[in-house]
Amino acid sequence: MPANSQPSPTSGPRHGRRTRLLAAASAAVAAVAAAAVALTSGAATAATTAAAHDPVIMVPGMTGTPSNMDPMKANLQSNGWAANRLFTWTDSSNMTQDLAKAAQELGTKVDQVRAQTGASKVVLATWSASTLAARYYIKNLGGADKVSQYIGYAGPQHGTTNNGCQFYVSCQQFGSANSPFLRELNSGTEVPGHPQVAYMTVRSVNDINAAPYDTAKLAGADDNYLLSGPMAPTHFTIIKDATALAAMRAFILAHENPPTGTPTPTTGTPTSTTAPPTSTPSGQCFSSSNHGHVVAGRAHNSYGYALANGSNQNLGLNSLYVSTKLRQTGTNHYVIDRTCP
Repeated sequence: MPANSQPSPTSGPRHGRRTRLLAAASAAVAAVAAAAVALTSGAATAATTAAAHDPVIMVPGMTGTPSNMDPMKANLQSNGWAANRLFTWTDSSNMTQDLAKAAQELGTKVDQVRAQTGASKVVLATWSASTLAARYYIKNLGGADKVSQYIGYAGPQHGTTNNGCQFYVSCQQFGSANSPFLRELNSGTEVPGHPQVAYMTVRSVNDINAAPYDTAKLAGADDNYLLSGPMAPTHFTIIKDATALAAMRAFILAHENPPTGTPTPTTGTPTSTTAPPTSTPSGQCFSSSNHGHVVAGRAHNSYGYALANGSNQNLGLNSLYVSTKLRQTGTNHYVIDRTCP
């Protein structure tokens, strides 16, 4: 280069450094944009997953208020349920009046939630007196087509010996197993709409309000869950008991309806196909605790949950205290089947 010439602005060391800085800045911007897209996509996926749950309507018992169910609502939300799929509600008036009227009002609430969320069915999580109103709704008012799961905490399903509340109309209806209301409600079947509607009851040995505590059981329920031991909850703490809530979540997951959306069409020739499981002539049913299914080789453990072999359906907690009915549909292939005896 001649002595009197100047370096070109597009040549030399300074230009090289500038080029490298611009390239690094561009790469950083691209990385930030990619991260933002990934976060947005992840959030959308999480929201879609949470929204896939049927809406849950939580109903307190006699004289209760919707705020009584807030611990249950918070527990579900902290475990993946979307806030806009969780509802608390009560009437007639606070489950102290005619439970048949409360059932009618519950039907109105169910229709409102279905319209608001676009869901075809809801889960009813009920406590004490409201367990009866919910069953009345399912049995007599068309609720079997709108409810996917019924969960009843500490319900006086067969009356109660602790019936010193006769000044309330509702208490007169469940104060005795022989009351006209309970005789009609329990006639025929105690689980109306089953197996289309899955049933779970939760009771505690320390419940002295719905007494004796086995009054809360329902013949034919998929799971009559019992909390035992000296630390078992009372009638008033059962709806926020961690063990009871974990059992409820596992039950909901194990009995959720499969997605009903239209499959996305695919184009081109698939690279591989999975043959359907070879059916067995017997289609044998197995009714056992989830842990029993795992021990017997019909299911396997995954992070504390039992998954059916072959179908990988989630049975719920891998526990001796959570039961599921499985049908064998092929070699080492099992599916949840609530119609099994």
